Amino acid sequence: MSTTDRDASPADGLSPSIKGGPDIGLSHEQSPPAVDQADPVETGMPSFEPLFTLLTNSTTNTTVHPRIHYLFSDDDQSILSAPSHDPSHRALVVDLAPAPEGSANRWAVSWASSLTPEFAVTESSVAVQQGEGDESGGAILRVEGVEREPVEARPDSLPNSGSGAIGGEDADVLAEDFRRRMGVLKKVVDESEKRRMVMGENDQSQSVEDDGSAPDEAILDYEDDKGKGKAKAEEE
Repeated sequence: MSTTDRDASPADGLSPSIKGGPDIGLSHEQSPPAVDQADPVETGMPSFEPLFTLLTNSTTNTTVHPRIHYLFSDDDQSILSAPSHDPSHRALVVDLAPAPEGSANRWAVSWASSLTPEFAVTESSVAVQQGEGDESGGAILRVEGVEREPVEARPDSLPNSGSGAIGGEDADVLAEDFRRRMGVLKKVVDESEKRRMVMGENDQSQSVEDDGSAPDEAILDYEDDKGKGKAKAEEE
């Protein structure tokens, strides 16, 4: 387990006001690729290097540099389900897979999910940092999410009790807030759909293996053969 404390004074004006900052744990899994005996082809896995990671809380408009925990295929996975002793910790899992051929990145985010109900992932990606001149920098993992927003108390003058009426400006504010919340909810659902689709593909591949039939596509299934990494993030 390797951890990296967040910067006390992050660059570019980032303000990590989240208490203690999050801890992110990443894992990388790798296994020898399967090769067609009739036509041997080298299908090496991309080398894995630690990713510089930024976690943004869109609700509080803060960005932090979390601590990373890498989990490999032969590591103990129970840490993902272990309860946190600090209720302020928020655990995230980011699943990494080799990037498609031709991509500028070696790795891509397969899916990302929060392990706590108080925080939800809205966006995740791996990009290449812009270096000096035409040179490209290292890879950076960005994860964005939102926390549960409190429901504002209804004023006594609203027509819940028949004692008042909502003005045009108030209705516009309510409508705009509704559209904003629906947009955030759509992002959360889209991220969860990524995980559901990957898990469904894994279950289907496992069923094919149990039946003793060879898969119709891909010599190497990175989903089943450890060609992925997981990231566990805890936001303190």
